Amino acid sequence: MSTRVLDSTNRKAEVTIVDTSPREGSVVFAKVGTSEKIALANRLIQSGLRKLECAAFTHPRLTPAYADAESVVGSVERVSGVDIIGIAPNETACRRALSTNVDEIGLLVAASESFNQSLLGASIKQTIYKTFPAVIPLCREKGLSVRVYLLTAFWCHYEGRIPLRDVTGLASILSHLGVHEISLVDTPGMANPRQVQETVRALLELGLDVRFAAHFHNTRGFGLANCLAAYDAGVRIFDAAIGGLSGSPFGAPKMGLGSWNVPTEDLVCLFHESGVDTGISPDAIIEAAEFAQRLIGQELAGHAARARKAFKKANLTEVPEGLSVAGIAC
Repeated sequence: MSTRVLDSTNRKAEVTIVDTSPREGSVVFAKVGTSEKIALANRLIQSGLRKLECAAFTHPRLTPAYADAESVVGSVERVSGVDIIGIAPNETACRRALSTNVDEIGLLVAASESFNQSLLGASIKQTIYKTFPAVIPLCREKGLSVRVYLLTAFWCHYEGRIPLRDVTGLASILSHLGVHEISLVDTPGMANPRQVQETVRALLELGLDVRFAAHFHNTRGFGLANCLAAYDAGVRIFDAAIGGLSGSPFGAPKMGLGSWNVPTEDLVCLFHESGVDTGISPDAIIEAAEFAQRLIGQELAGHAARARKAFKKANLTEVPEGLSVAGIAC
């Protein structure tokens, strides 16, 4: 299916926010169909987001919600300067992803042996030295970037706190293999700002030829604080999801939450208030959050959309500094 290519007029932002909700939302709420995923992705792009995780190419038998991955990726409006990520946990999934027009392939590995076995059914060594060498060359042939989600980069549900040497060692290997970007995932949501800063600084001191992103889960409400800690330590790429949409990470104990991720709209507003340019319109991203809530049919975890609704309901003509009557334009 051909798609219309739009021109991007956004200036260079100081940070990049990667939204994962078109993929993660479909797992949490089964009624979210293909057209809704595409509509949500287009809304996010129009708000100024320049990197989206839109689909996973795992076998539909394992995750039926991902059966439409090709349709979603092929139908999202393509905008100059916007990258679409496709998750591919193995060689078969990678070949499926490479048959589409994704811009970046997302691979998975955990810093915890127990979690890697639970998630991928393989050891860390098998993933690093067997799966990745089979996949990364395929991506290079297509001229695509490779992004690795380093799961349990801080804590593991089964093994507890991950030794820093394990994380730096894996990052060094991944850089050597030709990975372009490593997203440090706090899978159980147990990291704290001090640990985040220690980890990021140790990684950056290695001087590796790789970009680092931060992906925090908001299990204990530390998500935004950890984002600020990562920013202060030098990270400039952050994963989030509109409204916080996400399910329990695959292989993890189920916690009955549908909002594990840091809400994109809250993170945008936080950076905006802090004078950090995201390239994203605060009003537009809040409207995208409201759109997502209508699709899902329930209120999501983000605070910015709820604050906007409250101010509108109160019909306030005077609001705290930094909030607009029209829509808390942060």
